[in-house]
Amino acid sequence: MSQIQTAPMSLSRRDALASVPASTVTALPVMTCAATTNEDSAALALCAAFWRVHGRIRAMDTDPELPYGSPEQKQFEAELAKLCCQEADILGQLANTPARTTAGQQGKASILRTILPTALADFDLAAECEEIRLVISLLDDLAGGLAA
Repeated sequence: MSQIQTAPMSLSRRDALASVPASTVTALPVMTCAATTNEDSAALALCAAFWRVHGRIRAMDTDPELPYGSPEQKQFEAELAKLCCQEADILGQLANTPARTTAGQQGKASILRTILPTALADFDLAAECEEIRLVISLLDDLAGGLAA
């Protein structure tokens, strides 16, 4: 159970969970840790950054509950909000970064495979949200950049 409790002027459980899928990722994909010397170095570096931040968010989500309103709980919420913002920023950057190689495309796809099912099931996602933008970006990559 998450430690996020809805309170005025704090990160809501809904906002936090938008970046924290309920499903467990058993291992980080190997391709995201590959040497970044090829033409997809930027995309692969962003994939690796995503997995680092995402792992920290998931770890925090399993921490024991803190007393509501306590300084520790407020600090926890602030750190989680910061990580959720970092994760969204990385997704936005990744959506703007083409993946031209199989490794880059697989890096994007593995992230989507992890985050999208829960996000679609739990939230009203619009075309401008980072998750959907990343899907469109990956489809553009796979189609050779030929946007309709």
